[in-house]
Amino acid sequence: MGSYGLEKPIELQGVTAQLSHWISGLKLSDVPPAVLERAKYQLLDGVACALVGAHVPWSEKYVETTAEYEPPGGYSVIGWDKKFGPLAASMMNAAFIQGTELDDYHAAAPVHNSAIMLPTLIAATESLTRRPGYAPVKVTGRHFLLSTIVGFESSIRAGNGLYGNDMLARGWHCGAVYGAPGSAAAAAKLFQLDPTQTEDAIGIACTQACGLMAAQFGGMIKRVQHGFSTRNGLMGAFLARGHYEGLKSAFERPYGGFLAMFSSGNGKSPPYKEQAIVHKLGTHWETMHIRNKLYAAVGTSHGMIEILENMQAAHPERFALDQLPRISKIHAAQSYAGFHHDGWAPDIRPLSVTGAQLCAAYVMATQLVDREVLLAQYSHDQLDRDEVWDLVYKISCSHDPYFDPAERLSGARVTVTFDDGFVLEESLDSPRGYDPWVTNEQLVEKYRKLAASVLDPLRSREIEEAVLNMDALEDVTELFEVLAKPVGKCLT
Repeated sequence: MGSYGLEKPIELQGVTAQLSHWISGLKLSDVPPAVLERAKYQLLDGVACALVGAHVPWSEKYVETTAEYEPPGGYSVIGWDKKFGPLAASMMNAAFIQGTELDDYHAAAPVHNSAIMLPTLIAATESLTRRPGYAPVKVTGRHFLLSTIVGFESSIRAGNGLYGNDMLARGWHCGAVYGAPGSAAAAAKLFQLDPTQTEDAIGIACTQACGLMAAQFGGMIKRVQHGFSTRNGLMGAFLARGHYEGLKSAFERPYGGFLAMFSSGNGKSPPYKEQAIVHKLGTHWETMHIRNKLYAAVGTSHGMIEILENMQAAHPERFALDQLPRISKIHAAQSYAGFHHDGWAPDIRPLSVTGAQLCAAYVMATQLVDREVLLAQYSHDQLDRDEVWDLVYKISCSHDPYFDPAERLSGARVTVTFDDGFVLEESLDSPRGYDPWVTNEQLVEKYRKLAASVLDPLRSREIEEAVLNMDALEDVTELFEVLAKPVGKCLT
């Protein structure tokens, strides 16, 4: 085995132990500067999503309902003047980041990383200031950043072990599954647990991992499911910190293990790839492969949106609003995972906001009518427009194996047929946001645009500077205090 960033090489039997040793031993100096820098911008993107998601109607409903059964506590909720216990607060913050479909994603192993790591580490950090019987401990921005990267790497690698997007195609909300060990890893690193405790934390998180993708078709609970990961990971780390023992070898156990159970029935040979969890650990950084959204819609629809944008620009007369009824049909070919995730035909009208954002036909129709797919398109007074639904019923999707590789997962081929027989067809392997990826400068621009909808300029700038200079913070809770102040509403 390799050294995994440790001073001495280690020889261990299982990948869970190997990962745990790497987590425990990793130092800031082991991480390339480009990875550290990119992680700060990913956190800024997560903060932006949390701020705009804090007071959308379904987030407010979640906080208000949770407050009926969860007692007040001392843990920060972004954008609110309320505080709860650590697990409840972390789930709220995760729900906010996931609340608008604008947060990051990883194409090969689909998981929304900032929606898990940021809430996990806010609660874990605050727990160190109020642990009974212990003196308060300050967490520096540098250690917070290192713990974030540990979480990013661990969640994605857990997904790699399960063939990444295969879980999504089979109906699991895979980010809620992969994120549980990632959350545990991040919190374990923040608490500076030893390798044995870290493995306990991961095992406790893995035995709770779950999330059903049927949540995409309606209701509100899909927004919270990455919060399941924060809850599960935090619980694992809290228990392990107190020397409560978890299951060992959680990933690789052939009977009842994480990989064995979640791969069950996938038809692949081998059914899982346990070595993918530690492959090039410490030399290949999955953090650099996290991608960011430019549209408020499911990531596997972004190629379709961009193709329609291109067509609208190239043929303005064909796509003028009064000419859209002349479209007779639209077909989109997409990846296997994408087709099962968002290629479904709606059978109710109107869709819920969740359903609308995760239905390719609705997303494409919205782009045709409004020429953008942003938050404003999902206010309740926009969800039942005849001009959108007339197009929704003309759109169909199918699977094309060409788009199955991870680098083409969000790509598509769209064919638009008009009533005079004129046909347009365009194919796109990767949309903006995946390739080319969103630059650090563009992430700042996205943050400023989103923050401006709910914050005053002074507070927006204060948050931006704190996140991007996190490695200079001697006490990262200074950032939390600014984040926890109330924010405005961007959607009704």
